[in-house]
Amino acid sequence: MARTPVTGSTRPGSSTLDSADLWSRLSRTILRVATAVMGATVPLLSERLDAVSDASALTSAVSLWVMWAIVLFCVLVPSTVSLTALRLVAPAHLVVTSLLVVGNLIDDPSTAVVLAIVPTLVVTVFGFAAETGAWFVQASAYGDERRVPLRPPLGFVVVQVSAWAMWVSSLIVGTSALVRETWLAGGILVAIGVAFTIVLPTRFHRLSRRWLVFVPAGVVLHDHVALAETAMFGRTAVASFSVAPRTANLADLSGRSKGTGVAVELHDFDTVVLAATPKTPGGSALHVKSFWVRPSRPGRAISSWNDGRST
Repeated sequence: MARTPVTGSTRPGSSTLDSADLWSRLSRTILRVATAVMGATVPLLSERLDAVSDASALTSAVSLWVMWAIVLFCVLVPSTVSLTALRLVAPAHLVVTSLLVVGNLIDDPSTAVVLAIVPTLVVTVFGFAAETGAWFVQASAYGDERRVPLRPPLGFVVVQVSAWAMWVSSLIVGTSALVRETWLAGGILVAIGVAFTIVLPTRFHRLSRRWLVFVPAGVVLHDHVALAETAMFGRTAVASFSVAPRTANLADLSGRSKGTGVAVELHDFDTVVLAATPKTPGGSALHVKSFWVRPSRPGRAISSWNDGRST
């Protein structure tokens, strides 16, 4: 099994970690500044809002202001819940802003109005960045623990993004239909949107709560997408902890992710309980001596493990 050795570049104080910390601070600053500037998008779109009906203009303006307020709160008060809200709402704000910008360009082409998209686009892109996930997740950490988020499985992401698209489109189209007094179609679409509003945040929040937790006593795999129960491994039970590609002899606890991850070898077999499936509604026990997960930053996971080992 090919391994990436743990060298001085992954230890505290190295240039690699200094660069990572610098990028982490920079990405936070960019997200904060872009969020503040995002509040100016509604005034930039004032001409477009004036061109539509009073009801549509009011609905669009209120929606944009409310979504911006939610995003601003999330950035000011980072947590796992805020991360979920940010990743749900920021793209929705981008969609509404883009629709207004496109409508304005069709009716009265103006390059200046395109500026309204820029801050919202930046917030959306940085909202899904690994650094933002690490920042928000760590803000909810308890005591002496370090959390490293896990990358989501591609299949799960596809399903979630499809559901999100249906949620946003049903609310936008349904609200537009109600404004135009198309009551039946609008009512049905808004009802679908409300149903998604009740269900979708909980589903998305499962992605925000997937992480490796490093504590002085060992490491915890907290992932209720791949596992039915949290898996805990004492530091003395772990034989090796290294960056590695996924191989056949490693139990895949990543939810079928792809790419470079972390291989964990144990001194002896331990039991993990996999998440429920249609064939195993109660979950299934798996005895593992080595397993593979995929953190958003494998090098940071190695550093966190080594930090705990040296204390």
